[in-house]
Amino acid sequence: MKKWVFIIILLSILSCKEKESHLIGDWNLQSKFYSATYRIQQEGKKLNALILYHNDNTSVYKYDGNQSHFIFEGMKKKGNHYVDGASGATNKTNDSKNIEIKEKHSDTLEVTSYIMGKPLIEIWTRKKETNEKIK
Repeated sequence: MKKWVFIIILLSILSCKEKESHLIGDWNLQSKFYSATYRIQQEGKKLNALILYHNDNTSVYKYDGNQSHFIFEGMKKKGNHYVDGASGATNKTNDSKNIEIKEKHSDTLEVTSYIMGKPLIEIWTRKKETNEKIK
């Protein structure tokens, strides 16, 4: 009997343990208009997306390890998607919807940002290989 109580307590403790999000990693934007690579990182219970590379055919940005730029910060899990993040272009005190991530597949995300109240939907795919480690 004591053995079963111990096993039940152990299982309940393990099931309550906070798990790292499987969104963590490097993601490529799928777009005809520009290219970008982002790194989703977990900070506490929230997710941030560091911009590793961005090229919109007018300017190019590449993360050099010194100054960090984020496409969004502070995403929180709500049900089966992530919400309430603030993008780099939004006012963090704004109560309106800013950005939302839905997992379409383990290697595909649907990222919706709102520009002047209108949704902009992007598809991000998991980057398979990382050539260079970035801190």
